[in-house]
Amino acid sequence: MITIKDDGDEMFRSGILVMLITMASRILGLVRTALIAYYFGATKFTDAYFSAFKISNLFRQLLGEGALGTVFIPIYNERVVKHGENSGKQLIFSILNLLFIGTSIITLCMIVFSNQIIDMIVMGYPLETKIIASRLLKIMSVYLVFIGMSGMICAVLNNFKQFAVPASTSLLFNIAIIISAVFWGKSVGIDALAIGVVVGGLLQLFIVLPSFFKIIKKYKFSIDLKDPSLKRVFYLILPMLLGIFAKQINSVVDQFFASYLKSGGVTALENATRLYNLPLGVFGISIATVIYPSMSKSIERKDFDDVKKSLGKGLNVLLFLIIPSMAVLTIYSKDVISLVFSYGKYSENAVMITSQSLFYYSVGLYFYTAIHLLSRAFYGMKNTKDPVKFSIFSIIINIIFNALLIQKLQHRGLALATSIASGVNFFLLIYYFRKKYIGVDLKKMGGFLLKILASTIIAIFSSYFIDIIFIKLLVFSIVYLVPWAIPLKRRGIDVF
Repeated sequence: MITIKDDGDEMFRSGILVMLITMASRILGLVRTALIAYYFGATKFTDAYFSAFKISNLFRQLLGEGALGTVFIPIYNERVVKHGENSGKQLIFSILNLLFIGTSIITLCMIVFSNQIIDMIVMGYPLETKIIASRLLKIMSVYLVFIGMSGMICAVLNNFKQFAVPASTSLLFNIAIIISAVFWGKSVGIDALAIGVVVGGLLQLFIVLPSFFKIIKKYKFSIDLKDPSLKRVFYLILPMLLGIFAKQINSVVDQFFASYLKSGGVTALENATRLYNLPLGVFGISIATVIYPSMSKSIERKDFDDVKKSLGKGLNVLLFLIIPSMAVLTIYSKDVISLVFSYGKYSENAVMITSQSLFYYSVGLYFYTAIHLLSRAFYGMKNTKDPVKFSIFSIIINIIFNALLIQKLQHRGLALATSIASGVNFFLLIYYFRKKYIGVDLKKMGGFLLKILASTIIAIFSSYFIDIIFIKLLVFSIVYLVPWAIPLKRRGIDVF
């Protein structure tokens, strides 16, 4: 019989593996973004590209790994316990086949109505930029089908404790865009990036298929519309769809506000987002991805002590990883942006506004990452309504602060509004989860946070006056990690 400690150690090792793969992917993502900045700068072409990609990616979380994947895991586990694995596989077939039909229809609509979509979402753009964005949207629309199917298959693989292959999908996506930018950027122009997105999406789907068929064996092109589990999936997914759709609308609203900034403003915000998404993806999403299937099974067994330990340790691991990341991305924001982007056509002014955006985004970094874990704790309890309510409320807060802050703070105001809204969402989630389900030990978290802050402050003082950014970051990392090396070696996951 596997003990909780063993399961925790296995989860810890899986988390490290996923973080390493995700870190490689995010670093490639930075290389990708830096190359786009190098070849295209911060111009109407990059503004059009980022806006079109955001729209083509609009329904990914709705119909891909975001909603369906998260709801699927607890329902599938319950189905297998009650009716066996073959019955569980039929549920997988039904969901994937419906997903393919749905994403194909939406893709066709985006191609046909691309002009109208661009006119509605980024109405502040000049006509020439709108024309470019519409053309790019037509090319990238099919990406939705590939990423939707890939995302759902990744959720299936994660539930079978296969984390490496799903985590690797983004590597191929980034490589496809990098190759497109380097080899065809000059000859084809900005269209090369759109083609790279489509090829990258196709590769993301192809890489997960062998592992998927190894588990499933035979695939059936069938949909059992009378399946009660399928109906439960869609019953639980409805509030999540509302919440995720609200988030996507919020992203569109951000684009609306950003379209009134000076040329290059959208690109600066997007590049700053890419950088703060590095720790978000490497740490936050990786931890949530690894913990969620195990936590869902513990909930199904009604082992709430294990759920409490997993959630508490997950939040503390995030403190350990995110607080120093916040310090680097705020205090050293200009150094970091200069290191990554200040080449080729990326001007000094673009560096300045990107570093300012990064500073204000990074203020809310812990909130962004912890929300992923806390939301999944609610989903494991088969409660999809409360996270949606809190998300919608925080989105309203974000839109209000966008309108209030954009006049005085411009791009900084949009970034700060995002941080404020994320903080509101985080505190609502943790308060109501403790109230309705399990009391996360906030006193222990507070004590752990003080230790993390002490280590971070010492690391900042040790590295602040170093001029060379590589050495600065190296010294910071060493000074921060050294005091934790022995405790981590001796106690492993129990340190948290």
